[in-house]
Amino acid sequence: MIPPHLRTQAAKNDLGEFVRRYRRRPGVVGTFIAFAPLVGTLVLGIRESDPTTTLGILLFLWPPLFLTWCVSTRRRLDGGIYLFTGGFAEVHGRKVRYVVPWARVREVRYKSVEHWLNFIPFAYVAKCVIALDNGGVIELDGSYRPLERLARDLHAQAR
Repeated sequence: MIPPHLRTQAAKNDLGEFVRRYRRRPGVVGTFIAFAPLVGTLVLGIRESDPTTTLGILLFLWPPLFLTWCVSTRRRLDGGIYLFTGGFAEVHGRKVRYVVPWARVREVRYKSVEHWLNFIPFAYVAKCVIALDNGGVIELDGSYRPLERLARDLHAQAR
């Protein structure tokens, strides 16, 4: 449900009733960085058959990387976009980044770009851009699971 720190911010900004939450997915780059040393060490240990080096890397290098990944991923997954009847809020862990009433939202746009190389698609980038009445811009990236649906819901509520 709604975390207590967000509930107080929502009440203070008069956002109304909670409607829906959009979660984020774990980051691909961070996950790769967290598990690449483990795979590399195991391959090195099998290929070189040097258990001392393999054990040293597994005991001293990998745990700090893995624990950092666990903490950052937990913050990322605990947050998300919370839609209310009177506005929305973006939360990252225990930190409330934005609390925006619908009256301040001027425009919501969804942009997606597909990059091609020799008729082969190799990248897809999606963004939801929220323009505010004070000239500020909030950009939501593709880490939100149903980003296109989030953009449609934001656009429908902001009218």
